[in-house]
Amino acid sequence: MAFLGDSTFTYLKKALDIAVLRQDVIASNIANADTPNYKAKHIPFKDVLDIADSELKLKKTDPKHIDDSSGGMDYLIKPDKNDYITKNDKNNVKLDKELTDLAKNTLLVNALTAFEKYKFNEYRDVISASKNI
Repeated sequence: MAFLGDSTFTYLKKALDIAVLRQDVIASNIANADTPNYKAKHIPFKDVLDIADSELKLKKTDPKHIDDSSGGMDYLIKPDKNDYITKNDKNNVKLDKELTDLAKNTLLVNALTAFEKYKFNEYRDVISASKNI
């Protein structure tokens, strides 16, 4: 549902939800950098674009199917395509890549929250200006 009819907040919420999920996936990869047989995971950009303009709903054909009411986005998490083994213990986490991705994702979260703050300030200014009329 759009806040005050402005769909920007809906897109910002989706983007922040995905960025937070991406942060969790990267943190999990870093935490398991020394775990034998662990395979790195990531969230493909293409999958994020696919849901940007559409709402995905699970199709329930049986009452035993999992309900989509949780709003979870775990289906976006995929094994890393570059799954060639880099260590003898079959772990493919590359710590340098994960730390770079973490920094990029942190910048994205900061930019999204700054834009959200800007949008709220716009509404605050409009409300403040209307009190003086």
